Amino acid sequence: MKDNTKNLFYFYATGIWLPFIIYFFGSLCGSDILNLFSGENIIYFNWRALPILTSLPIMAYFEVLFVSCFFSKDRKAHPAVHKYMFHITVFSCLTFFPAILSGPLINIGFAFSSYHACPSGGAFSGVYYVKDKSKCLEITGVAPWGKGDSNNQD
Repeated sequence: MKDNTKNLFYFYATGIWLPFIIYFFGSLCGSDILNLFSGENIIYFNWRALPILTSLPIMAYFEVLFVSCFFSKDRKAHPAVHKYMFHITVFSCLTFFPAILSGPLINIGFAFSSYHACPSGGAFSGVYYVKDKSKCLEITGVAPWGKGDSNNQD
């Protein structure tokens, strides 16, 4: 009976929760990336969205692989699903590692554009880019840097 309970727990964890996690990451990170192309006055960019989005195909593949294992009699993956493992792994590696390298390049690109970076919590947090520096105080609650600062009383 313990083996059936353990299998049921594994199925519940991978069959039920993993699709929700994939959807959550896809919608959250997808909206961050789509904001880059919107041309709005305020853009939020988090560099971690790129590697997460590029890892979604392998996460979806593992979801299909786990579910195919649960519905087989011998608890092994179906050969049709298992034969694409190498292709999915190569595709994920070829997209994941360039995505890690392109995150800082996008931040450098914003430095040479008409957008200004608002002060943020650290190197690993997302950054708001605005066209008008006075909006930084409204968004982050931190006064903007530089000479255009209206709070500077010198």
